[in-house]
Amino acid sequence: MFKAQFPNILTLTNLFFGFLSILNCYIDNYNIACYFILLAAFLDSLDGKIARILGVSTEFGKELDSLSDLVSFCLAPSFLVYVLYSQNMPGISGEIIASAPLILGVIRLARFNVSENENSSYFEGLPTTFNAIFLCCLILYIEDIKLIHSEYSQPRLLLPIIITSSFLMVSKIKYPKFPALNFSSGYVNTARYVAFLISVSIFFISLFFDKQLTILISISSGLLLFGLLKHFIIDEKIHIKFFRNVSK
Repeated sequence: MFKAQFPNILTLTNLFFGFLSILNCYIDNYNIACYFILLAAFLDSLDGKIARILGVSTEFGKELDSLSDLVSFCLAPSFLVYVLYSQNMPGISGEIIASAPLILGVIRLARFNVSENENSSYFEGLPTTFNAIFLCCLILYIEDIKLIHSEYSQPRLLLPIIITSSFLMVSKIKYPKFPALNFSSGYVNTARYVAFLISVSIFFISLFFDKQLTILISISSGLLLFGLLKHFIIDEKIHIKFFRNVSK
């Protein structure tokens, strides 16, 4: 019984961390709120894999995971964005802008639930989990440097970034899935696994120099930009199309 329910316990813990994030945001513990979302993301990366390893993957577990993601990676980030950056905007404009991670994230989850490329090596659109990780890394970094560089914490600079990353969730841009933790699943997986190991190593090294937030925002924004560049340059080849149009 415990074996069958263990992945669901992880999923519900993910949900609980999302709830704790909202509570801490409410009492102005913004950094702790971000860390709870990051912990939820860590558990989200485990529950499905453990369910498949144990052979207890079910449709109920998949639906539970989706509903938990809605709270931890859509609602909680939107709450952070509203409290930190948009609550003082005129009318309901602040509420509309802050709802972008929530509304677009829900659309992303619904589209993923009915998609037929579950076994593919990529996600179509930025996953809600990674968007939440990126937003938390951004907030943690900005909160860390805002006393020295207050100009970087201005809503007019941050809100366009937040809206853009949220819209990437409903885009057609392909983002790689988390690699299998081995070197025997093909060249593409091996390359991703090596990149993952390098990133983890750099992060742990950065802890000794108190630069972990810089590394986190660099890695998360780098992966986001990688998907964009790959889409426009490799998949769409916009540079070739541009030169062809110019030469006509």
